[in-house]
Amino acid sequence: MQPLSYYYYNVLEGLDKPCDVPTDRLQEGYDILYRHGGRIEIDLMHKAKDSDAQGRPYRWYEALDEEQRAKLHKALDEDDPAKILKVIQRNGYAGVLYQHAWEHFREAS
Repeated sequence: MQPLSYYYYNVLEGLDKPCDVPTDRLQEGYDILYRHGGRIEIDLMHKAKDSDAQGRPYRWYEALDEEQRAKLHKALDEDDPAKILKVIQRNGYAGVLYQHAWEHFREAS
């Protein structure tokens, strides 16, 4: 993965604070996303892709239309977490990203 640009951090800073994340996890989730700089987005997409290939897609991934999935896969192929972040946010799934950060990357912080 290439070093993250200023663009990534601008996208992250502009991320809407999801209302479906418990308040006590909200800031911590954001801090984890910022600290790990893109690895969480890539990890989430790999898990979604693998799960879909096994016939058990994640609920949020399954709800995306083909165009949005194609955008996510293109961003993953390009190792571009900022684009993954934008697609996830535009489709209303920023909470998924916060939860993934909190559940899977909290200990590594």
